[in-house]
Amino acid sequence: MAIKAIVFDCFGVLIKSGHNLLRQDFPELKNLVDDLQAKSDLGVLDRDDFNEQIAAKTNFTAKEIDDRYWGTNKYNHSVIEIAENFKKTGQYKIALLSNISRDWMTDILNYFDDKKLFDEVVLSGDINIVKPNPRIFKIMVDKLGLKPEECIMVDDLASNINGARLAGMHGVVFFSPEQLISDINNILDLNNA
Repeated sequence: MAIKAIVFDCFGVLIKSGHNLLRQDFPELKNLVDDLQAKSDLGVLDRDDFNEQIAAKTNFTAKEIDDRYWGTNKYNHSVIEIAENFKKTGQYKIALLSNISRDWMTDILNYFDDKKLFDEVVLSGDINIVKPNPRIFKIMVDKLGLKPEECIMVDDLASNINGARLAGMHGVVFFSPEQLISDINNILDLNNA
């Protein structure tokens, strides 16, 4: 069955995340950061509360935490260009599926809205389901109006790709832009021949 959509994860694929820097700077807070991140991804903890709880354990204010770590997110322009090029062909829908709540994504979504890149967006915090649960991938496929086998999921975590595959999607674990384009083209060659 022909591939009709490519779904991208946000952090670790389209965006180089500040979360990793936070964990690096405060290794003793790793469990707290992971717990807060899980709550945020489910949509039960907002960005301000996250920052306040981290600030309470450090010498930084909540605003300094926000500026220092979330202000360090960088767009991965090489991967964004890959997504844009597939979109320009007119053959593929491009979507975003990310474990995050919407209040973390305002600036990022505005950036992508300006580019008109995504046909659909699913954020875990909006639906209270996180990857790698296969249900979140099925929700994405339904929003796209496609069958799972018509979609490729791109994520930097193998566990999330396993969840996508359990839902019937094709999957690519992201390591580099060069590897990504090669792996996507291999799937397209096998399924669109």
